[in-house]
Amino acid sequence: MSTAKLPERVIITDDPLRARVLVSHHLESATQLQENGDFFILSGSYKGISLSVVSSGSGKDNFIEALSLIKQLGALQVLYISTCISTTDRYDIKSLILGAGGCKKLTDKALDTLKQQETEVQVETIGTQGVASLCIDPSTGGVSPYFLDDVTAALYDYALINGIEALSLLTVSENVATGVKMEESEIRSRLYPASGLAFEIMVNQDSY
Repeated sequence: MSTAKLPERVIITDDPLRARVLVSHHLESATQLQENGDFFILSGSYKGISLSVVSSGSGKDNFIEALSLIKQLGALQVLYISTCISTTDRYDIKSLILGAGGCKKLTDKALDTLKQQETEVQVETIGTQGVASLCIDPSTGGVSPYFLDDVTAALYDYALINGIEALSLLTVSENVATGVKMEESEIRSRLYPASGLAFEIMVNQDSY
C-alpha cells in the first residue's frame, strides 16, 4: 500500500458507494492511495485545490480508525458528509444540517459558501442514537430539536482531542417525529447537491 502524504483537506463518508460517487462527480485526476475492503483513499483535485475522498466503511469504530490513519498521513481538515435522523418535526426530510460543535472556521466558511449558493442550511446540535436524554425534552416529555448521528459525535470528539478541524454536513433521510423517510434510491440522488456543496466548502477558504 502507498504511504504517500495526503492533501490537508479531506472529505470523508462512511458509505463506500457514496465515496465513489463523490469521486466520480467531483474529483479530478483521482488516484487511489490505500484500499482495504470498504476503506479506501482517493486523492485528486477540485478547482485546482488538492483534496482526498475517504471511505471509512460503516460503523463508528471503522470511522475512528480511518480518522487516525488520515491524520497520520497529513490530514488537517475533515468534512464528513452523510445522512442523519431527525427527531423533530421542525425540518422535513432532505433538509441540510451543519452539525453544531465542529470547527468554527469551517462552519463560518460553510455558511458563507451556502449563502453564495443560495442553499438553505441549518446549524443544529447532533446527538447520538444511544443517548435517550437527547431525544426527550424533560419539561414536556416531547421530542427535542436534535438530529441523530453517532459518527458526527465521534468525529467532533476525535477532532477536539487530536487537533484537527472538522465539520459535518448531513442530509435528513428519516424523521422519526413524522414517520417519513427517504427511499435508498432517493438518498443516492439527494447526494449530488449535498456533495457539490461539500467540495465548494472545502475550496472556499482562506489559506492555511
